Formats: sequence, C-alpha cells, structure tokens
Amino acid sequence: MSGTTIILAMDDDSEALKINQILSSSNYHPLTVLNWKNPHWEELDLESKEQPSISNYSMEDLVDSASLDLNSVDLIIMDDELQENLKLKAVLDEINNLNDTPYIPQISITSNPDFNTLEGIDLKENKICLSRPLESHELFLAVESAFYKKKMETALKKSEDKYRILIENADDPIAMINYHGEFLLVNKSAAVFFSCEEDNFRGKTMWEIFPQEQADSQMKNIRKVIENGEGEIFESKTIIRDKEYYFSTNIQPMPVKNGEVGAVQLIARDITPMKMVEKALKKSEEKFREVFNNANDGISLHSVDEEGLPGKFYEVNDVVCQRLGYTREELLFMGPKDIINSETRELMPKLMEKLKTENRATFEAVQITKNGEMITTEISNHLFKLQGKEMIMSITRDISERKKSENELLRILAGIEGAGDAIGIGMPDGSQFYQNRSFNELFGYTVEDLNKPMGPVQLFNDKELGRYIYQTIMNGNSWDGELEMTDISGRVFPAYIQADSIKNENRRVIGLICVLNDITERKRVEYALKTSEEKFRNLAQTAVDAIIIIDSEEKIIFSNSSLERIFDYREEEILGEYLDTLIPQGHMEDFQVKLDFFHQHDREMGNVFESFGLRKDGSEFPLEMSLNTWKAEGEIYTTFIIRDITQRKLNEFKLKMREDIFQLMARNIEEVFWIIDPLTGQILYMSPSYYKIWGESIENLYQNPRSWIESIHPKDKDEFISYIFGKNGRTIKHRDKIECRVQRPDGKVRWIKVRAFPVINQNKEIYRRIGIATDISDIRAMENNNRPIK
Repeated sequence: MSGTTIILAMDDDSEALKINQILSSSNYHPLTVLNWKNPHWEELDLESKEQPSISNYSMEDLVDSASLDLNSVDLIIMDDELQENLKLKAVLDEINNLNDTPYIPQISITSNPDFNTLEGIDLKENKICLSRPLESHELFLAVESAFYKKKMETALKKSEDKYRILIENADDPIAMINYHGEFLLVNKSAAVFFSCEEDNFRGKTMWEIFPQEQADSQMKNIRKVIENGEGEIFESKTIIRDKEYYFSTNIQPMPVKNGEVGAVQLIARDITPMKMVEKALKKSEEKFREVFNNANDGISLHSVDEEGLPGKFYEVNDVVCQRLGYTREELLFMGPKDIINSETRELMPKLMEKLKTENRATFEAVQITKNGEMITTEISNHLFKLQGKEMIMSITRDISERKKSENELLRILAGIEGAGDAIGIGMPDGSQFYQNRSFNELFGYTVEDLNKPMGPVQLFNDKELGRYIYQTIMNGNSWDGELEMTDISGRVFPAYIQADSIKNENRRVIGLICVLNDITERKRVEYALKTSEEKFRNLAQTAVDAIIIIDSEEKIIFSNSSLERIFDYREEEILGEYLDTLIPQGHMEDFQVKLDFFHQHDREMGNVFESFGLRKDGSEFPLEMSLNTWKAEGEIYTTFIIRDITQRKLNEFKLKMREDIFQLMARNIEEVFWIIDPLTGQILYMSPSYYKIWGESIENLYQNPRSWIESIHPKDKDEFISYIFGKNGRTIKHRDKIECRVQRPDGKVRWIKVRAFPVINQNKEIYRRIGIATDISDIRAMENNNRPIK
C-alpha cells in the first residue's frame, strides 16, 4: 500500500517541528514528511523510484535520510516568505516534473494579520492559505481540503481523457456548440468531413460553416435542447461543399457551471446512403403501386399464421377494396378467412398443404363483401418468403358473370347428368342422340347403339307397347306410367317412364325426351333405411364420446354406451329425462344461454362450446359439446356429442403454471438472462435483473441498445461481442464461458461470468442466441485478497 508524501518548507525550525508533529498524529499512514531544513536535502535522490516510504518522519529522521521517493508528492506546505527562494523553486519545479500527477496542491503559511483563515481555503484554486498562529484543526481542515481537491482533479482528468479519446476516435462527426452557435470542440471525423483542420472550427459560428437557413434550423434545435435540458434526435438535410447530405443528429445538453453559457454535444450520423436508398425505394414503390393498384385483378399479400393457415393481410390493391367494399385500413386488420364463406374456409387446410408442397395453387372461392354480397372468384396463390417470413400473394379474379353463364348451362347439364333418373333425348324420328350417365348405367347401351329410327324401342320388354309410346310422343303428345324394361344383359326390371315431345315456339316437334326411373330401388328404400339406422346405432354405441339426441322439449330420446362411461347413467335411466339432468345447477344458466344462442342464430352444424357435466354421483367435470339441430317429419331434434376434457384442462393448467414459473424466475433470479435475434443483433428479451449488474434500467437499454455493450470494459469488449453474437466460429458445441468487467454509470466495476449459446430450429438454423450473465465480483474480490503480496 502506497503512503502519503508531504514537502514541508518552513523557515522557522520550531514551526516546522510543530507542523510535523501535527501531521504525524494524523490518519495518513504511512506518512512521509520531507523538511526543507534537512541538512542533507541536496543529497536526496530525486530520480530514484525504488525508495521505501518512511512513516511519521521526525526532524532527526530527516537528517539521517539519504534518499527518498519524490515521484509522487501529494502536498506542499511552505512558508509564504519562501515563495521567492530560487533554490526552493528549482527543487519544487523538479518535483513537479517527476511527479505522476501534474496537479500538486499547496498550503501557504502567512503572517498577514488581515488574512481570514476561512476565506483562504478555496478549492477553486491550487493554493490554500493559513494564517499564523497555526491551529491543529485548521491545518487538518486545510490538508483534507487539499487532498480532496487533488482527488477530484485527478478523477476529472481521467474522465476527461477517456471522454476525449472516445470523441477523437469516433467515426461520426462530433462537436460541442454553445447557445450562441460557437464551436467549442470538433473531433477529427467532423474536420475530415469538412476537409479542414480541427483548429479551423474554434472561434467560428454555425453561420460561418453552414448556409443561413440550415444554420438557423440547427440552432433552433440546439437552443431547444439547452432550454429544455433534454436531449433529442433530429433528421435534417445539409449542403456541404455543394453536395446534399442527410444527417441524424443526436443533440444532448452539456453540464453548465456557474457563469458559463449553455452548450450541447452534437453527434451527427451520416444517413445519406440510407436516404438515397429510401428515395430509390420510394420511387420504386410508387411505380409498383401504380401497377399494383391499376391491375384489373385484385392483388393482395397476406401472412401465414402459426397454424399454417392464412393470416392477416399485409397489403391489398384498390381492386380488392372496391370489390369487397372495405377500406384499405379495414382490410389490413382482417385476413382471407374473414372474407370467404364457410365452404371455402373448410377447404383452406387442404389448399395450404398443396401450396406448401408446390408453392402455387389456383382454386375457386366465394368471397363475401362488406354488405353481405357473395362473389365467385378464381384465386391464384403463390407462396414465398419476405424478410424470412412466409407470405402468400393472391391474384383474385371476379368470375361471377362467367360462373353465372356456366351455371345456367351446368344446371341444365347437372339436372340431366346428375339426375338419378335415366334420361334419353332423341330426334323426331325416334333415333337417340343423347343419354345421361344414369341411362348408360341402367341399360348398358351406348348412344350409337340406339341412334336409329325407333332405336330405343328395343329397351322395352313389351316391344309393341314401346312402339306405341314412341308413336304417341312423336305425334306431339306425352305418356307416363309403369312398365317393364330390359337392359343389354337381358335383365328385366320395373320402371316408371315419362315420355314427352320437345317443341319449338311454333309448336313443332323438334325432339323427344324420355325420363325413366328404375322403381326397383324405390322398393328397397325401406330396407335401406332400416339398415342405415342399425349402422348408426352400431357407430354411436362404439364411439368414444357420449352421444345423445333430444327432442324439441329437451328430453333425451337416444344415448349411447359412452354416456354411461362418462356420466354413470345407463340408457334406461336417462331416456325420457330432461337434458338438465346432465348439467350442474350452477352452470345451467350459462349452458342454456349458449344453447339458445345456437338455436336462435340458426348456427351451422358442428358448433362447439365448453361447459360442465354432472355425473350420477353428483361430481362435476369440464366437458366439450358439439351440437347439430335437424328436422324430421316436422319435428326438431338436436344431437350432442359430449367429450370429457378434464385431462385437457389439466394440461392447459400445467402449461400456464410453467409460463408463470418462468416469469417468476425471470423476475427473481440474480443472473441476467437475454435473448438476441442472430440476424439483426436486436435484443428480444432482457431479464429484470439487468439493473442489478449494469446499473441501468431496461427502458434505457431499449432506447439505446448499444449501451450494455459500451458498458463492457474496453479490454474485454471485443471478446464479449464475439462471444455473445457467436463470432469466431462458436457453435452449440462450444459453450465455454468468459469473464469480463462491466463499468456501471455510478463508476463501479462489476465482474461477470457470461455463458451464451445458440438455439437451433428444426431446419438446423440458428434462430435465437441466449446468454446468461452472473455477477462474480465478490468471488473475484475474495480471490484477490487471498493472493500473496509480492
């Protein structure tokens, strides 16, 4: 531990002895006092830096000393009458040259009877005066004041040196300007930017450097910051050497001492390239929008949500807005799922699968306008990535008119092709030229087989009857009735036939049409219905979920075996009971509201809601119900499919508990935990304990994202940056830790141990970087204290 060295230059030996005795009893240990009256003063080795400190020197000790270390003199106490002593001046000058600190405080002892002691202790000056006779407490006060002043001056110089180094080596132009617009300081970057020397700025004003209008604008911002005492960031355009530049200027107020004019520190970042890119981008965007909004088709851009389905609109053109009747702002809060009908919505999962496989998909959809009108559209989708996110561009064409025409033809064709009846159309001579699918399936003949006069007569089991029927309709009449027909294999079956002539507006027969229905199927309907009911019962009884059917009075008319497993009621116990038997009384009102809502709003089938169930033993449990209302023979019935969701609710509770525990840990653990985006370097999350180590709030960190890195000790900063951002080839296999120092705003230095590692997604890509910092300052302090003193 280094000591305190004081030079004592007194003309009076007795006074020197008194001062020496007072200092020897002080708290400065070890204390070295060098007396001017030492007869061996000239023999002191002023160049030596290896001399040991000598504590509490007496006059006799000084006489015996041959050499002392004078490289770090802390204080000079001298008689005011020795100010002009040339020999003493020379020694003090040499001490000043050797001393590590350029500022050495001086206490002058004066005999001036008019001198006021208290006024003499002035920390603004290098010199402190004390009048005789000396008092111990006055001397102690003067020494304390001198050492305090020296400490403050030394700390200030170190701070100013660091600040100046930072300013001089900054890449951005930095200047200090006062309220009058005078340059107090500029760094090298600013001087280089203006192609001149730093000294050329001193004494000049803003109006001598910049055009009047720009200088006025800048000074308005500068004075605003000085007057408000709050920093601001401004963007401005400036002409320098006849060239246009854009700057983002950070203006911060500077501390003001008494009597000084307010000033600011100005950091100007050249954003000209960025502005040029923005202009080019804006121009390109204007061209794009001109094409985008003048297209004949609707064009939209939307995201893909977490479930792989279409998300919200990112952009829409004017055609989409006009067609759907929404404003652009309204649509940007919506997505494709909000403007399509339910049938199209049900197809979305399958369409998205195709889109992800092939990147393109074209399909027809029914869109719904703001006023409820339905528009048939053809949508061409293209999947691509925008800034790393999956996006879909949709080109939508209104095909309502085309579909209307097509639908008219399709309705005719569908009415014929889709009919269960066999339909054949022939010429007036009885030759057949068209027959639908059902006709082909029923008889097995092709059109060519029957395309001859009276050709279809061969289909009748009674050929004479067949010729009669055809002759009747060829004469412009109609015929209907039951009879026997025969197919190509010779199978005879009963059929119902409606035969008629097709006439033009002049009542002239231009064609013949026969509609035949195999009534064999009609006779099988009852058997088929009975079989279908048995199948339903088998399916319902084997279902995992409970299934019940209630009538319009809400009485249970059907239940499956799973109801007994879930509610403990056997079928014979529950049939005829009201539905509220299965619902707890405390939840009945809420259940009834949901049930009435679905009934009143004529909801689609498959509606699902959650409620609570009541078992036979009186226990309650959460359940999920899907319901469907249907009509049969004028009566309304409702089917409920009921699922016990107790386990799902438990899982949801556990998931929320894990999230709550994570938040609790993040708020209470001492370690600092952060998550960084590896592409942008942006801090995505910083735990609340950041303040405990860095000494700054998280709000300040988010306002100045570089502040936590700038707080790292300069010697540790490069390693810290490389480590947390995964540079130098660090991967998941290299999770070694580092130790570094954090320089807090309050001047304290904290040692931290840092561990960082990447997070890999399913594509084996690094999509997050996680880091943990532990405060090891106390451990480092203990280690340093346990090390042997060399």
